[in-house]
Amino acid sequence: MEHTGVWTHWVGYSSGPGGKDHLPPEVRAEVDRRDRLRKERRGRLLCEVHVQVYEHDAGDAAMGVVFPSGAALGPESDPAEVAAAVARAREQLGRWR
Repeated sequence: MEHTGVWTHWVGYSSGPGGKDHLPPEVRAEVDRRDRLRKERRGRLLCEVHVQVYEHDAGDAAMGVVFPSGAALGPESDPAEVAAAVARAREQLGRWR
């Protein structure tokens, strides 16, 4: 398949071994470049906000904040910073369709 320079589809590739090995070198380089630019635009991961919604417990969603390895925030971070990250997640969820 020849790459025309126009990207019309989104495809995800594993960052692990073999994830992009099947791609031609020029396509792999473009995928890597786009991934690098996206990561630069986003900045560091602050934390993960998890919400679990259950079929029969509509009012009792389980919620929590997780601090994966390498996250900018952690359990010892200023609670106001964590609350601000949760507020940003709430705003993003409000725009979800």
